[in-house]
Amino acid sequence: MFNSLINLWKSLFRFLWTPGFIYLSLSGTLVLICMSAAVYFLEAGKNPHMDSYLEALWWGVSTITTVGYGDVVPVTTGGRLLGIVLMYSGTVLFISFTSLLATSWIKLEFEKEMNPLEESIIRERSESHRLDKRLLSLEKRLESLESLLRNLKKG
Repeated sequence: MFNSLINLWKSLFRFLWTPGFIYLSLSGTLVLICMSAAVYFLEAGKNPHMDSYLEALWWGVSTITTVGYGDVVPVTTGGRLLGIVLMYSGTVLFISFTSLLATSWIKLEFEKEMNPLEESIIRERSESHRLDKRLLSLEKRLESLESLLRNLKKG
């Protein structure tokens, strides 16, 4: 059990360095920073709860993670529309991360099951090749013996 837990952590760590995970992480961070900045510029001076970029970023993080505390909310139409986009972006990012992780684990399990099968196929092919050579050698010997037998019958 301890080894399987270690293997799980190893596979999770390897997953964190895959191009897909890095791409999604950077994309999500970029979306979060840009949307928070856009909402801040739309809400600044109109929303007393967003008088700094950090408060807009707090709102962005709670919105993209679908936590949505409700302590900071946009009051302008543009801010609310961007909030909707950010909510959907968070959902899409979560689904994408989940599918990447599931695909990574399925691939590992598939490789674990396929490696013994591939080794078996390689052994079978090697044995088949050896038997083909042996059969060819026996056929040549048989032809030689048949030729010798024909010559003995003639002479």
